[in-house]
Amino acid sequence: MHIKRLEIAGFKSFVDRTVIHFDHDIIGVVGPNGCGKSNIVDAIRWCMGEQSARHLRGRAMEDVIFNGSESRGPHGLAEVTITFDNSDPAYAETIPPEYQAYPEIAITRRLYRDGTSEYLINKTQVRLRDITELFLGTGVGTKAYSIVEQGRIGQIVSSRPEDRRLFIEEAAGITKYKQRRKQAERKMELTRQNLLRITDIVTEIDRTRASLKRQVAKAERYVQYRAELEDLVLHDASHKLLEHIVTEQVERGAHAEASAGVEQARATLSVSEAELDLARQEALSIEQRAEKASTSAFEADNEVTGLGAEIERARDRMSHLLERQKSAEAEQEEIARRLGAWRTPSVKTTPSPSCAPKRRAPTRRCKACAPRLARPARKPPPPRPGSKPTRTTLPSSKSGATS
Repeated sequence: MHIKRLEIAGFKSFVDRTVIHFDHDIIGVVGPNGCGKSNIVDAIRWCMGEQSARHLRGRAMEDVIFNGSESRGPHGLAEVTITFDNSDPAYAETIPPEYQAYPEIAITRRLYRDGTSEYLINKTQVRLRDITELFLGTGVGTKAYSIVEQGRIGQIVSSRPEDRRLFIEEAAGITKYKQRRKQAERKMELTRQNLLRITDIVTEIDRTRASLKRQVAKAERYVQYRAELEDLVLHDASHKLLEHIVTEQVERGAHAEASAGVEQARATLSVSEAELDLARQEALSIEQRAEKASTSAFEADNEVTGLGAEIERARDRMSHLLERQKSAEAEQEEIARRLGAWRTPSVKTTPSPSCAPKRRAPTRRCKACAPRLARPARKPPPPRPGSKPTRTTLPSSKSGATS
């Protein structure tokens, strides 16, 4: 695999987005000490999946993010993208089948200050394991021989045979097969452990099979007893239903009889109310007649009182007219005619000029007759509630006329 382009943004000293093109077989980066030449190699190793901050010359993984300077503020993330040329079919056969059709393969890694990491292949988010499997057998990787930094050759020469074997196997292209072998062995070990657990489970099941048989027998008997109990409950419920039906019929009959009695009582009550209304009307008419009779009695009493006063005045006049016999007889006749006229108010009598009493000189009345003549009229009784007021007739002070 050949690197075609390297894009760095926010990684260590590369604050702005920087693009490095690898157009030739040999590319040299020249600069003074501390200008960031080694940061390019660190960016390539970090993008390929390096997880050790010590190998990147830092104490923590967050140190790879630009921390800022006097004139620039710190960045929130570090991003590195490596683009590989995949146009050669011979090299394309060494990578996984899902990426063989792409002319370019872009590997991107991002790290945020909160510790979140993202891995992308051709702008598609993937796992770190997918990137590691992509580089297996290609000589590209964090521990492969494709990156030889300062002191790496001396480390290879002085390393143990087991460490040098890793470089040889990587160069031979058998690393991915060994990785697959390890994965297969790991899966087989997991399968063996699962088989052991299954064997333990089978043994435990065999141990509890006898108790399970007893439980099954108990369950069968329970089901049988349950069915019998349901039959008995159903039989009892049917008897209760018949009893409820009979009771309902009896209660319906009693309800019908009670309804008939209620209707009869309502009819009787209606008749009683009608009779009561008639009695009330009759009592009202009797009360009205009594009120009229009381009014008539009161009027008659007033009339009698007036007539008594007139009689008293007539007697007084008779006592004073005894001197003249003829005049007294004429006055007696006149008083008799007046009494007849008062008893029958509709008939009026006019005395003849010959019978008219002669005017005489006024005489002094005795003190015994004065209180009798000045006796007041009788007071009418108080009116009853709801009755009409009556008109009172009082005797006149004139002789020979009433009002």
